[in-house]
Amino acid sequence: MSKKALLINPPTGNYIRDDRCQVPAESISSALRAPMDLLYYATILQHHGYRCLLRDYPAEGMALDDFLTDIMEFRPDILVVSVTTPTLTGDLACIATAKKADPRLLTVAKGAHLAVDEIKVMEVCAALDIAIRQEAEKAVEEIGSGMPLREVQGITFREGGSIVRNPGRRQVIDLDWLPLPDRRLLKNELYVRPDTGERQATILAARGCPMNCIFCLVKVVTGQAISQRSPRSIVEEIGVCVRNFNIRNFYFRADTFTWDRTWVIKICDLITAAGLKVNWVCNSRVNTLDEELLVKMKLAGCWMIGLGVESGNQMVLDKIKKGITVEAAKRAVRLCRRFGIKTYNFFVLGFPWDDEETIKDTLDLALELDSDFVEFHSAYPFPGTEFHEMALAQGLVEPGRLVGQDVMSTPVRTLHLDNKRLQALRRRATKKYYLRPAYLYKTLCRVESPKVLINYLRKGVNLLFKL
Repeated sequence: MSKKALLINPPTGNYIRDDRCQVPAESISSALRAPMDLLYYATILQHHGYRCLLRDYPAEGMALDDFLTDIMEFRPDILVVSVTTPTLTGDLACIATAKKADPRLLTVAKGAHLAVDEIKVMEVCAALDIAIRQEAEKAVEEIGSGMPLREVQGITFREGGSIVRNPGRRQVIDLDWLPLPDRRLLKNELYVRPDTGERQATILAARGCPMNCIFCLVKVVTGQAISQRSPRSIVEEIGVCVRNFNIRNFYFRADTFTWDRTWVIKICDLITAAGLKVNWVCNSRVNTLDEELLVKMKLAGCWMIGLGVESGNQMVLDKIKKGITVEAAKRAVRLCRRFGIKTYNFFVLGFPWDDEETIKDTLDLALELDSDFVEFHSAYPFPGTEFHEMALAQGLVEPGRLVGQDVMSTPVRTLHLDNKRLQALRRRATKKYYLRPAYLYKTLCRVESPKVLINYLRKGVNLLFKL
């Protein structure tokens, strides 16, 4: 009889759980994304003879009772849980509940928080058997194959009454070893493009970033070397999605998709040569775009690019080690607009040096750029980042206060502003941006159908209501 694995986003909050991106889905303009990490683990375990059930409980509108029903009816041998810092308490409670219901269950958790603080987590949660710190796909493969746990690198596990921390695992650079994810395990209809409501698939393209931004989790969870899939592998997966699942909209998941322009151009050329009529979005640094690249991307179906602008004040950009200039942000948005590619800008309010003036600079820049969509996040010092160490050392956040909060409700203050004022400024910035008559008029003029209009209105009302 084959073993069984249950892989879950627990019913503890509807978050995007991409490890470095732990954002409440209801508070953003973009789309909820499929749990691709879990899907890869499930596909790998299937190759080792496991029968797998993948559940995204928040996305499916399911609760703790549904989770317990799955535990008792499916009777998994392994439970794999995706955890985040904001939802950590609830996530661990789910693990404890599952272990109580079935003590023989092997419980495994992965998430950025476990890359830096897993021993404390395991001391708090006696029900957690294995915490994966690094290169989770490799770890899951080895655990599933029955390898002795002491030989699995990058994990911390329970042995008798002790917690054993194995040596770390080196970053895997060639991602082509990963199997094509088995999307039959997903409820693909849950993950849609926010404007049209069409199915949208996430494609893991690359991970890692060589930059040193003080607030970013990339160094913690994926490393500074850039790991890439081959362009041919990416386009092969696109083709599978089109043929087998009628999916023609994609989000290319990469910490900085446009870092290697030769690689991006090859992907675009292969999409075009294959005659794939698809639409896709990606993230980019503002200083990695140029005319030739954008022409190729547009021709291959790119319709929107997410840009990490972060701040409109150059001093703050320098302090957070972003490695960009305000002028580079302006140029990137102008270039995208010239070639008919929409932009989605991300800003962060509440770095240690922020005051009323620097935050005004950020809002002024956002209004000047006049991008199609924006998100104003509150600065959140994730454990493992330089910002976290700084915030604790300077008394800008109390130890233990981050769990239960997120990038929309962080408890952090700055050297000049208290938390209450910061939250008020973030809400004010979001409202001022999206409620401008000129923005509303421009957006309505772009609407192509009543369905898109309804989706825009629903998303906008939800976004403003969550403020």
